[in-house]
Amino acid sequence: MKSYQSTLSYLYGLQYRGMKFGLRNIRALLAEAGNPERCFPAIHIAGTNGKGSTASFMASAFKEAGYRTGLYTSPHLVSFTERIRINGVELQESALARYVAVLRPAIERTTATFFEATTCVAFLYFADEGVDIAVIETGLGGRLDATNVLRPLVSVITNIGLDHTDLLGRTTRAVAREKGGIIKDSIPVVTGTEDPDALEVLRRISRLRSAPLVNARDAVRMQRSGGGRIRLAYRGIRLDPFVPGLTGEHQMWNAALALAALGVLKQKVSFRRAFAALDRKAIRRGFVNVVRNTGLHGRFELADRRRKILLDVAHNPDGMRTLAHEIERRHFRNLVAVFGVMKDKDYGPMLDALARIARPLIAVAPRERRALSARQLTRYGQTRGYAVVFGGSVREGIRKAVRLRGKGSVLVTGSHYVVGEAMRALRGKTA
Repeated sequence: MKSYQSTLSYLYGLQYRGMKFGLRNIRALLAEAGNPERCFPAIHIAGTNGKGSTASFMASAFKEAGYRTGLYTSPHLVSFTERIRINGVELQESALARYVAVLRPAIERTTATFFEATTCVAFLYFADEGVDIAVIETGLGGRLDATNVLRPLVSVITNIGLDHTDLLGRTTRAVAREKGGIIKDSIPVVTGTEDPDALEVLRRISRLRSAPLVNARDAVRMQRSGGGRIRLAYRGIRLDPFVPGLTGEHQMWNAALALAALGVLKQKVSFRRAFAALDRKAIRRGFVNVVRNTGLHGRFELADRRRKILLDVAHNPDGMRTLAHEIERRHFRNLVAVFGVMKDKDYGPMLDALARIARPLIAVAPRERRALSARQLTRYGQTRGYAVVFGGSVREGIRKAVRLRGKGSVLVTGSHYVVGEAMRALRGKTA
């Protein structure tokens, strides 16, 4: 345990190097590690929201088909090792310590950042373990993200919205150019974005790179029936009615996007031969069993049935509006929200969306240096005329929300860090 904790201290200590956008560092580090990214086929996923869910739907389908499947996502909720999984099983703490110890001299020589080092660990682990395929989520953006060293089987861009505008640009066109940077020459790309400006940018990049582009919103047929069941169809792949393992209308479309990407792959003869067991039944089972197969949590998740506590990692304006729409669609009553946010986020529109569906709002701050303080958030919300109550820590905010909710429910949201602390508190039965 001490070795693992010291490993985490070392990795988190790399954050002082900041974010170095560009691929020179990661290429140098991977070269010293033997270029493990070349040892497995991969699917590469970027987007403003829905990356983790779409990646998990796809990884789950491959696992159900019997393939050894790597999954790399970020950030984590409770444990750092959640980021790196094979068939849903997290990288062992002792293994993380070994990999970092081996790579540490190269990390220092290349002055690698936190995310570059973590990405190298994931790729080396997947290569050493001989995964049949890996599903890789970008960290931030796409064009200059450390994961963009991959030459994937297919590129997936979930959607385009305004987030990290100080780094990615202040218009959807600018953000689309960054996300579209994962599009490679002659490699098909699938997107779920509906924004016309973003689509225009993605189409232009795709044409320049001779990369066939599929818009899942147009290409996948979705039929809905009672009880949240849907039927999906794309190019001869027809999934019998099922309830997706992740809740919400937006998750139905994430499943549709995952199906489109898998369908595009299955058009290649070489892929069909290599992954013959990935049939419609395996895909359907994967979409149903996505949480069990990947360990994904915090997506409109009822984490405590007795106290009716919901968790959702919505962490930007588009994500919060999507969450608010889902709450309204389900006619929740007497909802109290525990809300914390990072200070570099556009939290005004997030607060506007959340105030539509919940009252009061309990302002909290997770233990993260980027977090907006609970007092600042309280004051800001009150100046906008909203019923915002100071909650303090996430744990204290949940306690206050449970006392105030009456017969209603509690929603914890605003950040992966907020949801992660809530999960730790609830699992410890101390919230």
